Amino acid sequence: MTRNEALPVETRIRAIDSLGPEGGWGEPGRQTAEGAAGESRATVEAEQRRAIAASPAGVPGTRAEVRAGELLSAEVRALTGASGMGAAFTPAEQAGYVLDFLGTSSVIVRSGVQVIRTSGDSVVIPHMTSDGVAGAVGEAADVPLSDPNAESLTAVPRKFMQGTRVPNEVVSDAKPSALEQLSKSLIRSVGLAYDLSCFEGDGTAPNVRGLKHVAGIQTLSAGTNGAALGNLDVVADALGLLAEANADEESAVIVLPPRTWRQILKLKEATGSNKSLIQDSAGSASGGVSRRLFGRAVYLSGNLSLTEAEGTSGNVCNSIYVYVPSEVYAVIREDTVFDVNPYVYGATDETLVTAKMRADLLVPNPAAVVRVTGVK
Repeated sequence: MTRNEALPVETRIRAIDSLGPEGGWGEPGRQTAEGAAGESRATVEAEQRRAIAASPAGVPGTRAEVRAGELLSAEVRALTGASGMGAAFTPAEQAGYVLDFLGTSSVIVRSGVQVIRTSGDSVVIPHMTSDGVAGAVGEAADVPLSDPNAESLTAVPRKFMQGTRVPNEVVSDAKPSALEQLSKSLIRSVGLAYDLSCFEGDGTAPNVRGLKHVAGIQTLSAGTNGAALGNLDVVADALGLLAEANADEESAVIVLPPRTWRQILKLKEATGSNKSLIQDSAGSASGGVSRRLFGRAVYLSGNLSLTEAEGTSGNVCNSIYVYVPSEVYAVIREDTVFDVNPYVYGATDETLVTAKMRADLLVPNPAAVVRVTGVK
């Protein structure tokens, strides 16, 4: 080690600054003060650069460069006292993966309703309420004039949103990425919130007016005080009502809760038979069952309420929705987006993550929707 390398950096700089005309560490009278100082400073700086290059951590006042993520990728650290999100996503005696909870996609959109995208805060849709009157006309007779009736329907996309605060340690340490898992969870939650509102929203802002509360839809009851399904007559009646309303009932879809589908699966072709009423095969338990009724697609929604009342049934019933998708419009202002904000909770070293969408629902032809109530 040279004489200069043994000195702290600050001491060496002060020594350089205090060099006199005699040349400091050089031989007296060999150089002028300016020349000696310049040469000695250059020598010290060169030695310092060599020392840093050889061992950055060995030079006082310096530290080795660490690229982002190098330490985090090597360090698997448990957060003491972690709970909730922290406990689930921080690797502490946990497997390197997260068990995701069961989710379903948006039934209303998946069922094939018309999707209208807009960049405005509202959208106006013209709707024909009735046709004009036509008739037979003789040769050279006056053409009968009759105006069809129309109305304007306005959709105002409502905001559906969820957010959570995540400790930055969780964001950094989780394997797999906590943000990836959160994005799936939050986006799914927002989509399901919109889905629920599309069926059961009461229309009072900021809620969407769902099929349940749209004026003019058709209804029929499974029983005065509610009843379990002993056959598929109510579904057949619903399809018949659509046909009577001149709706395209052949393209209708059926949405019901999973518990009602379970009842339907257990309906038998005949008393004492093991063959399901909706099974195509000879009745073998290994035979598959198509999720269709009368040739119409069936969609299951765990969002639908199971606590509706019908007569004196108490809050134990649910509804079945039978509708023509082409007569229902999902108006989407903004697809579900996932946002990460690391600044708003900087004081507590947390990151805000949110998911948001803006959408509405319109039903120009309410008669194309049938709600079956009172299903136990």
